[in-house]
Amino acid sequence: MNLRLTKISENMARFLFIVTMFLCIAALLLGVTQGQPFLEAFGLAVLALVILRLIYRPIVRLLAKPGVVKSWLILTALCFVVKMIWILAVQVPIEGDYSVFWSYANAFASGEVIYEGRYMALFPHIFGYSSFLSWFIRLFGSGPFVAQIVNVGLTICSGSLLFRLCYRWRNLNAAVSVYLLWIICPSQTIYNSLVLSEPLYTTLILAFLLLMTEVSLHMHRARRPVVLCVAAGVIGGLLLRWINGTRPIASILIIALLIWIFCLNLHTITALRTWRRWLPLLALLIGVYLLTGPVWNAQIATVIGEEPANTPGYNILVGFNQASDGRWNQEDSDRLMFYSNQPGATASEAQEKILEDAKARATAGDINYPHLFREKLRIFLGSDNSSVLYSVSVLSHTKLFSYACNAFFYMSMLLAVAGIIQLWRRKESSTYLLPLLYTVGLTIAQMLAEVAGRYHYSIIPMLLLIGQAALVPKKEDV
Repeated sequence: MNLRLTKISENMARFLFIVTMFLCIAALLLGVTQGQPFLEAFGLAVLALVILRLIYRPIVRLLAKPGVVKSWLILTALCFVVKMIWILAVQVPIEGDYSVFWSYANAFASGEVIYEGRYMALFPHIFGYSSFLSWFIRLFGSGPFVAQIVNVGLTICSGSLLFRLCYRWRNLNAAVSVYLLWIICPSQTIYNSLVLSEPLYTTLILAFLLLMTEVSLHMHRARRPVVLCVAAGVIGGLLLRWINGTRPIASILIIALLIWIFCLNLHTITALRTWRRWLPLLALLIGVYLLTGPVWNAQIATVIGEEPANTPGYNILVGFNQASDGRWNQEDSDRLMFYSNQPGATASEAQEKILEDAKARATAGDINYPHLFREKLRIFLGSDNSSVLYSVSVLSHTKLFSYACNAFFYMSMLLAVAGIIQLWRRKESSTYLLPLLYTVGLTIAQMLAEVAGRYHYSIIPMLLLIGQAALVPKKEDV
């Protein structure tokens, strides 16, 4: 029976590998065919990959030589210095979407109730990051660098989580390598100058992956399995609620976890007889996530004076706008505001009406879906220079920075493809597959919703994690 389950799991893993490689290769092709600068960036990515292979081993070995703790401290100090230099040198004006986060955070910090907070009621995920940022404004004031320094702190946290994940999945060399690549990632560095939620929810996602990794490693040998299951279920559920309150993507992680357990790893948990522990853990995790939803919404309603909408109608409507290739556009924005401004209308009613419009648009029969999805994939994963465009008002040498961002991103995808090949050859079914599932899941979700280049921010660490299977083929028990 276990041999049959093993065969099924291996076939499912192969299918996942194929789908992820197809996404990476398709995105690369769509990216490099956008024009000469993108093709040149791809050439730089190939050159960087060759150089990386030549100088990688001695640098990583040197940084790994002091041991786990000292290596982590050295990399953390390096990360802090690099990111701080950037935010001090490049100060981007707070405007557009970033001013929304900033103004709400300052309002929360002052303790005032924001009545008529209709914009947040329409887009309640704004609350997650704004309320988080408000705590630091309470502590340190609303100075010009508060949000940016918080971004640096989150970058260090996410880098540390990447370090720990790779240390658990492979070895110390992989841990050093992934942290180092995260430090030098150009677009991530540039984003630190902006006021945005991506650093926060990416850190929370990595924390969730680490939690599931630790549970997987200790499940079959835990002395107190009940304590482990309860603690992991509660913490995991709370993490998912926080993630969803910052960016509504927790369902992707839940689906990824369920697929990993019941399709990709069922033979292992059956052989180790840990399914009796996984089932209550999953039930508790999902239960906590669902039960804390009304509590989270009640907190939002308390601070803005209105119940938040639970329907993402606007995002779906924009996602099916072929004229804008699924990106933000003034026409759909005006339509949402029209519904919202109707006498007596609530945020939920406006989003529900927009959802009906989205359904009508999707089923009207005049959308060229292959073209729309191709363009959305190009926008989502075809390049990584959105951070430069957001900072263009203060950046000089924007062409050079765009080259750097795109080249690093293309190199990361090439590394991920090579890593997938290694995982395929070694038939690995560990939690290493969760980043693959998240990458595919988020990409599919973006095909159905509003798309933007910065939304792939959380995929970059997944690509770097997967790429370590190619850079550090050897896996060690730790």
